[in-house]
Amino acid sequence: MFVWDVLGKRSDNDEFTAVGGVKAPDAEMALLLARETHFRHKEGVAYAVRRRGSTELHVGSYGAELIGGITDRSYRRQEGYTGVGAKHRRVSEEMAGRGLVVDRPRPSPGRARALAREQAESHGTEDGGLPSGADLSPEDLAAQGTAG
Repeated sequence: MFVWDVLGKRSDNDEFTAVGGVKAPDAEMALLLARETHFRHKEGVAYAVRRRGSTELHVGSYGAELIGGITDRSYRRQEGYTGVGAKHRRVSEEMAGRGLVVDRPRPSPGRARALAREQAESHGTEDGGLPSGADLSPEDLAAQGTAG
């Protein structure tokens, strides 16, 4: 296995700069590893590898539009959410125009506590809490769980 320096360009006008290294048996595998490990988030427009100690540069064959793959992974970065609020308003208005509107308030965040109170009342506890461990069989205790 040889050590290969990975070089990348951020824009077309930039020169290749070192961005890391990979271990590979040949240039083809080094290019594949470089693309998959150093450019999977569309960080550049071109990439290349150079065997450490050599001056021969092996430039990657994928263009800028394919570096990082063709799958949209913009959700992984903050800028992927730009415009979500405007899109939500636009879709809400369109749905309202069709008569499809959610007209109820959002459920309260304490629904789990309300459900626990209802279950406690059905078990007949006076304080409104869950039954104490002394009132439960081991099977019932396991079914209730230990989450507070």
